[in-house]
Amino acid sequence: MDAVDAVLARMRADQGVARDRAVDADVDVDVAASPAALARERAAMRALAATFREETEDALGRRWYAHFERWLCARRDATRDGDAIPSAKRRDARDGGLARSLAKAGRTTGEIATTTRRLARAAAKARANASARASDGRKNRVRVRRIEVGGNGKRAEKVELTCGKVTLELNLRHYETLKTRWRGDARRDEDGIHRAVFCVVARYATLQGTHYKAGNMQAAIPPRVFETLEKRFDVRCELFASPLNAHFKEFCSASAMTDRAFGSLGNAFDFEPSEGSFECNPPFDEEIISRLAGHVERLLSRAKKPLSFFVVVPLWHDSRGWMRLAKSVYCVSNTTLEAKEHAFVSGAQHSRIDQLTPSAAPTSVLFLQNKAGEKKWPVTPEGVAAIREAFAPPKKEAERVEKWDPDATSWSCSRRLPKDANSWVYKNKKRDQSVDESPAKKTKKKKSAGGGLAASFFRD
Repeated sequence: MDAVDAVLARMRADQGVARDRAVDADVDVDVAASPAALARERAAMRALAATFREETEDALGRRWYAHFERWLCARRDATRDGDAIPSAKRRDARDGGLARSLAKAGRTTGEIATTTRRLARAAAKARANASARASDGRKNRVRVRRIEVGGNGKRAEKVELTCGKVTLELNLRHYETLKTRWRGDARRDEDGIHRAVFCVVARYATLQGTHYKAGNMQAAIPPRVFETLEKRFDVRCELFASPLNAHFKEFCSASAMTDRAFGSLGNAFDFEPSEGSFECNPPFDEEIISRLAGHVERLLSRAKKPLSFFVVVPLWHDSRGWMRLAKSVYCVSNTTLEAKEHAFVSGAQHSRIDQLTPSAAPTSVLFLQNKAGEKKWPVTPEGVAAIREAFAPPKKEAERVEKWDPDATSWSCSRRLPKDANSWVYKNKKRDQSVDESPAKKTKKKKSAGGGLAASFFRD
């Protein structure tokens, strides 16, 4: 066991997370929340989403769900576990982002205040509905079946999980990954693993606002970036992940209540390592990024042993959190990835067929290290270039067809038109030079004095 493995083992012990299956076999692996409770929580969030859409869609447009997810993240207390439904305060300073979006869309100050009050009332109702207790224990039963979806070459095998009237979908690959992460024995306790998986999927669907296109706040960096970080900087732990998208076996997550059964180390802000190399890709929320900057600086100031953090945040020059990270005395590297030149993995990767999505905005990737960490894991230009290359979106396999080719067997044919031809249709057609063709006389169009066509033109 090397030094990093020893550090991770101590962290697991501190968080009460065992890795030995022999130990786990005697541990109660049932999650704290029941499937029925999380199904109610999801239903309550769907009702809140309907209210948000009714109140804001005319101003925010068809992508209202993205604003809803950001509003949920801003109102939710990131340091508390178990609060998927946001705060019900009528006047909350964290509504500023939504207020600015509504004002930009033309809403008046009074209209915005009315909207936020209605949303606060809807949040209070949702919290009450989510906390209602079910009297029938049979509602915790989870039914599972495999299905196949997709078409046009994009077919995928999925697992369908149903508890009561709530049905959730999960890619088969992610389902199998969760089975390997589970602390119990999936072969001996199928009902237990199905309940645990349902709880995780339901909780993160609720955190994202339940819309099938949501998930931007939970996006992950591409696998190639993780591989580069592990190879060059010995990164083996993520501070902001979930059992559904974690690349490494060690990770912190937003919902320890459902995630600890799959090896989560708990909330990132409760996690205080004294040495090691870590990846931080927080939700793109200004308050969370600012809190992360303070948390990382505090850990680095205390650490005597090598400590390093790789941080991925949006390029927000006016953001308090971004400026604190970029201007920190511990920041040894700050690289900008331009829009459309890098990609993220969808936050809903566990249920989507398409995974990588090019970023529509620039992103900052930073290294924050203490002196010992800077010496042990130096950030070189070659390392930064490797990270930039790993972030690049995948190139299209088929080369674009420049001109229409009538002999092409499919639209993706990459056959190119010869340089001396203007068209595939007339490429081989040659004029018979033996025929004496006298050039046709060109008739000039007669124009009137005013510049238009003269009446004699139509008579001719």
